[in-house]
Amino acid sequence: MASLDCVHILSEAAYGCEHLAPIMKDAQTATAFKTGFRKQYEALAPYTKPEPVAVQATGLRTVSSLKPKYHCLSCPEVCLNTERKAHTKKTGHGFYIESRNRFLFCEECVDFVYDHGLERFCGPQAKVDYTKTTWVSDPAADAYVKLNANKNLCSRRGARGVWNMGQTCYQSVILQALLHDPTLAAYFLSGGHDIHTCERSFCVACALAEIFMDFNSGEKTEAVSAATLLYHGWDASRDMAGYRQQDAHEYFQFLVNALHASTPGHTESYDTKCNCFFHRTFYGELRSSVMCHKCGKTTHTCDPMADLSLDVQLQSKKRKLGPRLSSNTATLTGCLDSFTAVEDLSPDASYHCEKCGNTPQRASKRLQIRKLPVILCMQLKRYEHNSSSSEKVHGHIDFPMTLNMLPYTVKKDKERVDTSKYIYDLSTVIVHQGSMDSGHYYAYTRLAGDKWVLMDDNKVTVATIAEVLRQDAYLLFYSIRSIGTEKI
Repeated sequence: MASLDCVHILSEAAYGCEHLAPIMKDAQTATAFKTGFRKQYEALAPYTKPEPVAVQATGLRTVSSLKPKYHCLSCPEVCLNTERKAHTKKTGHGFYIESRNRFLFCEECVDFVYDHGLERFCGPQAKVDYTKTTWVSDPAADAYVKLNANKNLCSRRGARGVWNMGQTCYQSVILQALLHDPTLAAYFLSGGHDIHTCERSFCVACALAEIFMDFNSGEKTEAVSAATLLYHGWDASRDMAGYRQQDAHEYFQFLVNALHASTPGHTESYDTKCNCFFHRTFYGELRSSVMCHKCGKTTHTCDPMADLSLDVQLQSKKRKLGPRLSSNTATLTGCLDSFTAVEDLSPDASYHCEKCGNTPQRASKRLQIRKLPVILCMQLKRYEHNSSSSEKVHGHIDFPMTLNMLPYTVKKDKERVDTSKYIYDLSTVIVHQGSMDSGHYYAYTRLAGDKWVLMDDNKVTVATIAEVLRQDAYLLFYSIRSIGTEKI
């Protein structure tokens, strides 16, 4: 005997939603509903007809309506999105047809629903003559549509900001970097993390999934709120709690670790490989190699990494030496070269080589990337600390729109490697304006193609590529261009 949940699932797959199922199962009510839907469907054009609209200083002008209308299928009432709920509450009429695309909308589901029977009855191949059918039935195709029809959540239009809830700009910029990433959007909008079955209390992944759905909703145009995610972060970390300024880089690290921990079946041990979505998306692997100068033995140690913190102090000091070093412009690739360069260990390090009888020896160390993540975050370390003071390092670091990460990996025969699998494209630039103790974060984010916008909390402004490349970046987000099967 099927459970109630199973009945609901089958009803939704076969009839669009559970509220439409009782109507479509009964032959008499189904015929009346189909007839009413068919008449409304044929009366509407694919897009809203032009309407006269009052325009200040110029009087009436004919323009296309910017907002879709919802035609009630039980009465002649026509509602805007904001009026639909009140009409349903007053009359009990729950189904509408949307004016632009002629989609069926269920007010109880508060969503568009797809019914394959209505599609066959009113689709582009259906004829006005109800006594004849021109639909060529394909049982296999019908069964596939029934079982795989799903609600489309990917309806966002344009760009939207994130509300600042009191010195939370550090959260807003990190969210913008994640919300515009296609890999993360595909995961959350396809139910990669199911908020309905998740049993974790104060789940960060659930809160982020709700933000993705709200952000991509076509029903709203204003900025999105991240209040639930903020409060869940407070519950998970005392360091993040409270309305005080936080470091965006530290928040990114916290959020990635919290998402990883919220995934069922994730692995915390370094000795066991974790195959959870967030680990494969955000985490890479660094290899540290130490070579003894006496015997030449090299030992390797591998550690996970969620980002790269690059030292820019040497680059900024070089620029202060004058125009004679103008050719040594500070660059991101220069920072990466320094990060992966061989360096001699100080005598105080007391490296003991096993091959040399576990005696202290001079040695050198090198860091290289053993595995690259899908989303690569790089911090340009702009804070210099010493025993007496701390200061912020100002200055521009040139960064490219496209980055080849192959030279910084451990691949030996790099000339034989498919370079395309190591190409990254710039996706978000986060800037900190102010001093070490106070300031403000804002982000430049890439939309589809090469369109860029400035995200300053809830304010969104169109930006140019030249403007983006002029910024004194603090955090850079790059997304891999091609996700291959080869293990790096």
